[in-house]
Amino acid sequence: MSINRPFAYSSVASDQRGAVLLVVLLFLILIMLVGVIAVRNSTTDLKLATSDQINTVLLQSSDSVNNKIEQSVNGDPTSAEYRQIMGFTGIFGHYLINDNANEDIIDFCYRPRAGFFNIDNAAIRRSGGKLLKNDVAGYCNPAEASDYTSARNTTMTQVMIKNVSNLSNTEAFEHMNIGSDSESRTAKMNTFNIYSTSVLPAYSGADEDEIQNCFKKDASAAADSDDSVANCMSENNIPNKMLVEQVDVANNQNAEFCNYFGGGTDGSTTSQLCADS
Repeated sequence: MSINRPFAYSSVASDQRGAVLLVVLLFLILIMLVGVIAVRNSTTDLKLATSDQINTVLLQSSDSVNNKIEQSVNGDPTSAEYRQIMGFTGIFGHYLINDNANEDIIDFCYRPRAGFFNIDNAAIRRSGGKLLKNDVAGYCNPAEASDYTSARNTTMTQVMIKNVSNLSNTEAFEHMNIGSDSESRTAKMNTFNIYSTSVLPAYSGADEDEIQNCFKKDASAAADSDDSVANCMSENNIPNKMLVEQVDVANNQNAEFCNYFGGGTDGSTTSQLCADS
């Protein structure tokens, strides 16, 4: 007589199926964890690459302003760009020609497509907060396509010029003129700090007014100061890069003496050499 025990065989098969299910679930969990880690690593790498690209773009934009100023100052004195720098209404000419402008601060938006510099589109601040010229066009506006450095409308650069001659020229005989001991022959050396701040408005959560208000703050202030451009950009999560360059500018006045060698053939007392000079 044989006795069948189906329930015993069914119990063993059920335990085996349960063990296989647990193993499969563990493998699925491991695969999911590996996938999550891979996605996180890819996201981190992408953020790092994007951050590096943003930093490079901003650095190039800020550096282009400094190169433009240097080339203009050292360029042809008869060029329009040189006059925009050294003329009466130029960036440095404002300080070199106006005796009472040493404490002034000039703010302007770098617009290479519309012309390097125009005093009519600049803001001029005097020590103590007095505004000599408060032109809205003196500050970059993300809503204006012409305020971007290129037609791609990606970066814009705000520039601040500050005369620091009283802090920099403190060496011996700094009060003397360059190349001459005559006050009327050669101007004194002037030292300026150029603060070039570039931003990417599209990558920030700030609106147009917030970005423009940050540009209106003091670029030379300490980074943790409430009046600092850098601090304002950081608080509003605006990607930015500021370059600070110090330049020495001397408005040299060249002249030659005219020597009289006697009368000319027409009986005049002025030499032709002096008449041509």
